[in-house]
Amino acid sequence: MMTFGGLGLWKDEEKKIHDCLAEAVRELQCAGSVSVSADEKTITGKLRPYIEAQRKKLEYWTLHFEASVFARVSDANPVGHPDIQFSRPFSGGDQWDYDVECKLVRVKRKGKDHDYGEYYVEQGVKDRFISCLYCANVPSGTMLGYVQEGEPQYLLVEINKRLKSAGIRGIRRNGKWQVKGITRLIHSLDRRKAKDFRLHHLWADFR
Repeated sequence: MMTFGGLGLWKDEEKKIHDCLAEAVRELQCAGSVSVSADEKTITGKLRPYIEAQRKKLEYWTLHFEASVFARVSDANPVGHPDIQFSRPFSGGDQWDYDVECKLVRVKRKGKDHDYGEYYVEQGVKDRFISCLYCANVPSGTMLGYVQEGEPQYLLVEINKRLKSAGIRGIRRNGKWQVKGITRLIHSLDRRKAKDFRLHHLWADFR
């Protein structure tokens, strides 16, 4: 894990990324082209051109979709593909890779067995971030949640129940729920390489 203490850079740079994502989401929300039954990949695909347009305002950062990450540099096959990855070279040859995982946030669909809350926790928080698979060399990361159905507070309670069952701290809201907007939530995690890894959750209301 790189040390950012004393640099005075990381929080400012992460804010730029969050602002980029939030503005891209707002533009997609205003376009009104997202169905409440759309799957995650469809929504992310619609979002990509808006993110790319906003990314041009960022200095130094490059943008990759469905990027590849490897457990070891020399491995033949990747172990993961972050939905969105911002990368920035840094002095001394280091590079910051900031990964964003996208997930649906909703109640179960009628006649379906898929548990979206469990998937958010298991295939998002645990497998991507606690495992250090994503954001391996930076102190924080982001999950971008697409809220499609259900009350956000109820969905948060249900996800936190699953986190508690897995022995993981809960997510807390940072400010009021933003109806038809983007609500920011915060999550402090312990993982193998670092204590107090900060996982941000941006929940975009597409209901």
